[in-house]
Amino acid sequence: MRVIKRFIFIVMLVSTAMLSAHLQPASAGYHHNDAKLIGSWIRTLNPTDSSGNPCPFVPNTIEFFPDNTMTMSGFGSRHLPYKTALTRVEKHVIEERNPGFKGRNLLLVLPDPSSNWFYTPMAYAYSVEKNELTITVHGWTPAIFTRVAS
Repeated sequence: MRVIKRFIFIVMLVSTAMLSAHLQPASAGYHHNDAKLIGSWIRTLNPTDSSGNPCPFVPNTIEFFPDNTMTMSGFGSRHLPYKTALTRVEKHVIEERNPGFKGRNLLLVLPDPSSNWFYTPMAYAYSVEKNELTITVHGWTPAIFTRVAS
């Protein structure tokens, strides 16, 4: 009887851990995203590299939703999870990879929702002033977006 109780306890413990691990990427940090981003934005200034070439990594349009997803031109109507409230470790990892982002507001986007925030290739520095959104990709001049009136 004691062995059965231990077995049931272990199964429940493992099941809980597996469920927590499965749910964590879908909910971690989402509830604290920057509300100033919510809405539709259109790019008004294209970022360039030092040679003047346009940046292929910044979309023409972006829309942020209250459910912590966003759409971007180039991804169709697919809703991508995004995050602005990073953990201290996530912020450190992104800043190590992109030294120019140190001390700035960071926006992470998951092109594959099953991937990890630490390894997302879509990491941006951003700021919002009134109806202007500035997004920076490491190595490029800033992109500027204007809020689309709703």
